[in-house]
Amino acid sequence: MVASALQRRGPLPAYLAFVVLVGTLPLLVRGEFVLFLGTQIAIYFLVALGLNLLSGYGGQISLGHGALFAIGAYAAAICMVDHKLSFWLAAPIAIALTAGAGALMALPAFRLSTWYFALITLGFANVIGGLLTELRELTHGFAGIVGVPKPVVFGHTLSQGQLYWFLLAVCLLAFLGVRNLIHSRFGRALLGLHDHSVLVRGVGASLVRLKMQAFVISAGLAGLAGTFMAVHKTVITPDDFPTDLSTFFLLVVVLGGMARLHGALVGTLIFFIVPELLAELHDWRLLIYGTSLLLLILFAPSGVAGGIENLVRKRRAARAGPVTDEPAAGASLHAIQGAALEVSAVSKRFGGIAALSDVSLSLQPGSVHAIVGPNGSGKTTLLNLISGYYPIDGGRITIGDQDVAGRDAGHIARIGVRRTFQTPKLIHDLDVLENVMLGAFSDEKSSLASIACGLPGARREAAARQAEAMRYLQFVGLHKRAHDPAGEVPHGQQRLVEIARALVGRPSLLLLDEPAAGLSLDELDGLARLVHEIASLGTTVIIVEHHLELVANLARSVTVLDGGRILATGTPEAVFNDESVMAAYMGKRALDGGKS
Repeated sequence: MVASALQRRGPLPAYLAFVVLVGTLPLLVRGEFVLFLGTQIAIYFLVALGLNLLSGYGGQISLGHGALFAIGAYAAAICMVDHKLSFWLAAPIAIALTAGAGALMALPAFRLSTWYFALITLGFANVIGGLLTELRELTHGFAGIVGVPKPVVFGHTLSQGQLYWFLLAVCLLAFLGVRNLIHSRFGRALLGLHDHSVLVRGVGASLVRLKMQAFVISAGLAGLAGTFMAVHKTVITPDDFPTDLSTFFLLVVVLGGMARLHGALVGTLIFFIVPELLAELHDWRLLIYGTSLLLLILFAPSGVAGGIENLVRKRRAARAGPVTDEPAAGASLHAIQGAALEVSAVSKRFGGIAALSDVSLSLQPGSVHAIVGPNGSGKTTLLNLISGYYPIDGGRITIGDQDVAGRDAGHIARIGVRRTFQTPKLIHDLDVLENVMLGAFSDEKSSLASIACGLPGARREAAARQAEAMRYLQFVGLHKRAHDPAGEVPHGQQRLVEIARALVGRPSLLLLDEPAAGLSLDELDGLARLVHEIASLGTTVIIVEHHLELVANLARSVTVLDGGRILATGTPEAVFNDESVMAAYMGKRALDGGKS
């Protein structure tokens, strides 16, 4: 489990102290080999850093990063040796070409599952490896490219030690940039890509854009590393980029800790010497890497860095003591302009089964409407149509003044629709506060470049969103659990976290899918008060619920579905005493306001 944002960020002085420590290496050692090895470690760290962003945080397993690394190295070498360009021109060209190759490699990820995509990237690596030897006029074949010059600064050619210092500075900037991205809306959404894509769409994020951005950034870092590889070794050949290099990079990330900020560094330091140790077993290295990777995923999924973070988090939690739950503390929140909803003769079929037939609803802004019915009656399907997760087969849905039929979930979220789910969907590798902040994804305007660079505007916006998320956590009574891992929060409170996440987007229409499921009687009372307070803010609320007493206390109007059709609509009192409703769904207990 990843620790809270405040714990994981780590102070900048600590990073600077580490860089100063390793930066003294040229002053402490006289042998060229140690300096050469240190430079190589820093280069590999850049590749692992980008791969961790893509595969660790984004869940897109790539076995092609060794090929991207090679593209960057060869592009820089060709520019500097064959075309006599300076390092300062060759580096941007190499990074751009590698980022472009990463974008092309990303295209299959939009249609393939994780492991099928991993096989595609492995094939990409094999193709690039073959081209390095076949395109002799461009790559010089097996002879390689000889005489790549060191960078020149104001007429001075950098020595090996000066190149090492320069590379350390680049590594620090790259690490800080990735750290800033990870702790931004981009990083939070990226973590949800693999297992919570439904949730990510529901906060207004584009899955295609997120994946493409992750691939381009990751490939760009591989290209940057390849550029330094070329000037570091001065001679590059196809032997520098074996087909198992991509597997090695992934192994480094898994060992260090996938989706752990320091995982790339820890993994690189530990595993850098593996190729040297396996030099005599060259023909077996791919098998050894693959077996090690499988064992790590099965038995040590959080890696070394993850294990250390878990230990630190448990010790801090033990020192802090238990958290005392408190009711909502009356946080001061802004009024919300609710949206009207018109569902007109909507139908939906799945194959030959009619899930909904000719369903119509009309809600005024700021109202609370309940949808009830037996299991399989189409309640959640109707919410999925309103929120854009399913396309409608017939009819029309209007939210406010916008016809949203045919719009996807991301677009509908961006116009002010938020929802919760039957089973709480929280990103367990984030703390409670960060899960809530994800709900404001579509409201944040800072660019990725400004976030990565830590510009003042991006920092102010992030601070404002964090403060707003904390206010909504206070509103639902969970502000004392803000930095608890989301996966360790009790089930009933996970539902409150979902509601807070939905509210931080200031929704004009809020869809609650069985929010009372699994709650105790005390939690039910708290939920009822909370929904009343949400409605008082002005948000239009639709609640799908089986708990009829709760519905009777909350809703101004109720729609009963049965077999995908509307059985009755009206006030709770009228609907729950309708004979056809009682016969079809509730039975005689409805007369007593019993629970379904």
